[in-house]
This record gives sequence, C-alpha cells and structure tokens, in this order.
Amino acid sequence: MTPVYDPQAALRHEKKLLLHKRVRNLIPAAPFVLPGLILACVFVIYPMLFNIRISFSNYQIVQRTMTWVGLDNFAALFTERGDRLLLAIRNNFLYALVTTPFIMLFGLVFAVMVNSLRRSQLFFRTCFYLPVITSWVIVGNVFAYMFNAGGAGLVNYLLKDVFGLLPEYVSWLNRTWTANLVIWLLGIWKNIGWAMVIYLAGLQGISADLYEASMLDGASRTQQFWRITVPLLKSTTFYVLVNMIIGSFGVFIQVMMLTSGNPRGTTSVLQYLLYDKSFNLFEFGQGAAIGIITALLVLLTTFVLNKVFHTEGGKTE
Repeated sequence: MTPVYDPQAALRHEKKLLLHKRVRNLIPAAPFVLPGLILACVFVIYPMLFNIRISFSNYQIVQRTMTWVGLDNFAALFTERGDRLLLAIRNNFLYALVTTPFIMLFGLVFAVMVNSLRRSQLFFRTCFYLPVITSWVIVGNVFAYMFNAGGAGLVNYLLKDVFGLLPEYVSWLNRTWTANLVIWLLGIWKNIGWAMVIYLAGLQGISADLYEASMLDGASRTQQFWRITVPLLKSTTFYVLVNMIIGSFGVFIQVMMLTSGNPRGTTSVLQYLLYDKSFNLFEFGQGAAIGIITALLVLLTTFVLNKVFHTEGGKTE
C-alpha cells in the first residue's frame, strides 16, 4: 500500500530535525557559553529570585528565618510615617529631570568642540573623562568640603567673603533644596565626560562629505549643526538619554557622602532608602521590596521612553 502523506507529521518531523541541528550547532559553543551562563545564574538570576522571595517575607538574617507576609512589606513602605518612599521616588525623578538635560547638552557641546580640533584631541578627551573614572567617595568628600556650612566651605567663602554676593553663610547640605542642588551638581559634573565620549563616537561616524557638500551649498556652521549633526545623532542621543535616566535610579554614593538623606529624609533616594532599611534598620523585607519597586520603575520608564521616541527593538526609527 502507498503510504498516506500526513502534512502535520511531516511538519513535526521537520521541526524535530531542525531542533537536532540547532543542538548539534550549540555543542561546540557550549564550553564558551556555559561558564558565563553559570556565573549569571549564581550571581544574577539566583540573587534576583531570592530578593523577590525576601520582599514577600519577614527575613531575620541572624536567626536565619523567613516568614511569609505577602504584601505587608510593600504596604508598610507606602503607609510609613513621613512618606519616605514617596520622597525617595520624587528625588530620583527630580534627579533625572534636572541632570539629564544638562549632561546631554554639555556632553554634545564639548564633543563638537573636541571633534573640531585638529590637535590635542586625546588630551582634551582625557581631561573631560577624568571625572568619570574618579572615585565617587573622593569626589563626594571634595563637594562636601566645597559646600560646607560657614566660612570653612569654599563656596561660602567665595560668595560671601570674596565677592560679597551672599549676606550670610548658607548651610547648603542642611536644607532640602540646596542639598538636592549640590547632589544634582555633582551628578552633572561627574557624568558630562561620559556623554561627551559617546557623542564623540557618534560624531566620528558622520561622513565629512556631508559637511563639505553643505558648505558648497552655503550652509553656516549653525545650520550644519541643526540640519546634519543633530538628526544623525538621534540614535546616540536616545542611547545617552536612556542610560542617564536609568542611571538616575542608581544614585546612592553621593547622597550617602553628602547628606545621608537629611534633613528628615527629604534628600533620600531609592537606593539610599534600601541601604538604610536593610543595613541600618535590618528590615530586609522592606529593603528587598524597594529593590522590586525600583526595578518596576526602571521598566516602566524605559517602556515610556520607547513609546515617546517611537523606538523598535531599542533603535530609533
């Protein structure tokens, strides 16, 4: 008898052969992939899953006990006296809204300036990038000295004693908005060099022929900047924007070094609140819950940015 052709069986057989072929292709790569995969599982995936478990539990690290409490940790954070969580979220978003435009603007301006140099590009790139690789602790101590209260602070000394612009010394780090201003200034100064290097890489990818052709058409440098440079750096700008905003949710060291969240938690951020809950108050469940909230905020922010900039697959259209 002639066998009856079964399309479904043929399709299943074809898929099985394709799967076997893919497995055979993966075998030679396994020795190179497995070490990284194992490390990722041990140091990324397992801690992440364990953190999620802690966020729904009352975890006592000394007694090594973990009691399931459901959403109690999240409820405690949102109903806590003083609204510490809401203040921290506010400060993270304010940090992103204030610092990101200045970092991108000055990073682009300095990148254009350095890119236009015929000599000493390496020297200026190094100078602008030095703040990025300088220790946060060192820079935090320098800013703490500069904005110290009284005449001992460099800024107070210059503004009051030298130039006479202030009637009295300002206690910069003991007031909510001046302390936040110092934190923002530190973040801007520290990250401009990184944005400049990224923009510089994007500028060097733009063909010089475009500028030469525009010059022949009578375009000025300003017109070249707005009609050629800015549009062709759209993908680079989106990359810098996303990294700066996501990085804003990781702000920690500058807050710890400058204000420790004071006065009364009004300069605290999510990561400092997580540190305070976990390692000062030993409320590990609430600390883990803050980590989950931070991750959700980062995902939501990234999703919104992709929608606003009409991106697909992480690339601007």
